[in-house]
This record gives sequence, structure tokens and C-alpha cells, in this order.
Amino acid sequence: MKTTLFYLVWTILTLNSCKGNSYYSEKQSIEIQNSHDAFLGTISQYDTLLNNIQQKVMDVFVNCKMSKSDKEMVDLEQTLLSLSEHKSNGIIIYWYSYTCYYHSILLMIEKDSKGSEKILDDGILRLNKAGNLNSEQLALLALMESFSIQYASNIETPAIARRVKQNAEKALQLDSLNLRAYYVLASNDFYTPEEYGGGKKASAYLKKAISLNDQSIVNPYLPSWGKSSSYEMLIRLKIKQKQFAEAKKYYHEAIDLFPDDYMINILSKDLINY
Repeated sequence: MKTTLFYLVWTILTLNSCKGNSYYSEKQSIEIQNSHDAFLGTISQYDTLLNNIQQKVMDVFVNCKMSKSDKEMVDLEQTLLSLSEHKSNGIIIYWYSYTCYYHSILLMIEKDSKGSEKILDDGILRLNKAGNLNSEQLALLALMESFSIQYASNIETPAIARRVKQNAEKALQLDSLNLRAYYVLASNDFYTPEEYGGGKKASAYLKKAISLNDQSIVNPYLPSWGKSSSYEMLIRLKIKQKQFAEAKKYYHEAIDLFPDDYMINILSKDLINY
């Protein structure tokens, strides 16, 4: 943002100086004005698109699921990529990859496994290419890599699982209050078969995740996902372990916080007799 502000101030000063400076031709002044207008247009598009972008991705996902068409998802991805060409910013690629993740889920639901794997791989590749990943980017990368295991061969699976764990742990090294990193670690452990050491740490990771704030700093451009999913997984884990009193406790906490969450609501049928 400092670079953005500097450029904006410099451009305005340049335009003002052009008005009374004979060293600039009329053509040069027009070119600078056009550049300035294009820059402001990019900033405006950036602000408009990325404001509450997480909810926008979810809205598009739901629309596409209902219409059984991924056109809106494709359009959103292309808009984000186009914006990234004009404004180099890791947050844009983050949301592009996040959109790819949900696009991949959508295609999986529609039984297009090849398309699902392709868009997921593209999101992972672009996120990796961002370089010097921060805690949030690493947590998302780990989540996407975890989802990619379903498309991996038996030989590839152990290496991907290790990478998921490493990236999530590195995310926590960078930000110990990142609930999304705890959620990914929990999910990785939850879905790892017991014979391979799974199921031992998920409960602790999930309890830690639900104790944390959605965001360290409230910002509509930044991610806040993970808390409702952590509650859902924790409730399912407690039901699986037949610890129904704990399951009901976390269910009531979750439903108070997320009354409209579909995945949490459907768990009530598993607890109705306890």
C-alpha cells in the first residue's frame, strides 16, 4: 500500500506540473492522464472485488452448484488472474487459489475428476510460485495439497501427506494464532488411517482452532474460514468416539455461533437420542 500511495501521489503531482510546464507536450500530458486513469481503475476494481472476497467465492460456489454449471467460477478465476497482471499482490493469487479449491470441489461433486484435479493443480502451482509464502498462504496450500491426495497414486500419497503436515506446521511457526493451520493439521490427522498413526492429534488441534479468533486483525480482504469447519469436524470426531456428551456440548456452541451452517445443522440427527 505504501508503494500504491507513493505512485498515486507522484502521478497527481506529475499531472499538475504538466498543466503549466512547457517541457511536456499535449500528447505526453494525455498519455500520463490515461495512465493515471487506468491506475485508478485498477485500484477501484481491486477494492471492489477483494472486499469480502471470501463470501463472494462461497456465493459463486453455491450458485454454480445449484445451476450445475461452473461458468461463474471460471469467470471469477479469470477476473482475479487479470487483476493480478496489473497489480502484483500475493493476496490476489491467494484468492485465485482459494477459488480453484472450491472449483475443484464443485467439479468433484459433478463427477468430473479430471477437471477437478486439473484446476486444483493449477491453484497449487500458482500459490507455490508466489514465493516466500506467509502463514495464510501456507495454510491454504496445505489444505489444497491434502485435498489432492484423492488423485494421487499410492506411491505419491505418503510424500504429499508429509508436505501437508510440513506446510501447516510452518504456517504455525509464522503465526501461532492461525486457526486455519490448526484446522488443516487436524483434518490431515482425522483422515489418516489409524494404522498409519492417524486419529491421535485431531481433537487437540480442533479444540485449539475453535479457541482462536477468525482473524488476528479484522480485514475484509483477508481469510476468516476454518472455525465452523473445525467445530463440524470436532463434533463428528466426538460422535465417532462415542463421546456424545462432548459432542452435544460442541454442537450447541457451534449452532449458537453458526446457526445457518448446513454441515453443523445436519449433525443434530446423530445427537437427537443422546
